[in-house]
Amino acid sequence: MILLWRKTTSATITMGVKDGFMSANTIVKIVFFVVLLAVIVNWIAFCTTSWYVVKGTPPYTYHGLWRSCSGTASSSSPAKCSFVYDGSPDDDLDAIQAFAIFGFIALNVGFLLIVLYMFWGSCKGNGEAGLAAAITLFVSAGSWLISVAIFGAKFQNLGGNLGYSFALAVCALILALVGGILMIIGGRGKNSVISK
Repeated sequence: MILLWRKTTSATITMGVKDGFMSANTIVKIVFFVVLLAVIVNWIAFCTTSWYVVKGTPPYTYHGLWRSCSGTASSSSPAKCSFVYDGSPDDDLDAIQAFAIFGFIALNVGFLLIVLYMFWGSCKGNGEAGLAAAITLFVSAGSWLISVAIFGAKFQNLGGNLGYSFALAVCALILALVGGILMIIGGRGKNSVISK
């Protein structure tokens, strides 16, 4: 009996996800994948220590949002992370971290709202859920923009290069902005002209 219930429940969930995805309009499907990519890039940019790389004589120095690490380019010796930016008295670093946190959280919430808009019963096709998703994506893009602008201004003259984590943060803000614009266009709800 329990096995039959589990099989039925999993089939119902699978059908619900498939039906929810198939019933969404094309623009919302595009938004789903754009924002999914933005979330993946968002996580990598937020967690890695390669926002700024100083490539002098080894050991190289890698600066991230939360710490500075040094190590060689080879994988034979592990990086040593000695300087931690958490609780730093530098106001620029505090602002960079704060806006990166706002951008990170807003992008994750925006993706959650898109998932609710596409799949969850009472939110499915709800114009307010679509608008809330678009607004949180715009907040994310704006927060990431402020964070990368301050970071770029602070680290531009230190003799190194902006790293891949910085580039991924810029990609996250662009994808969030594109997702927000597309969600405004396609996420108007079931009763709008554009979604019919």
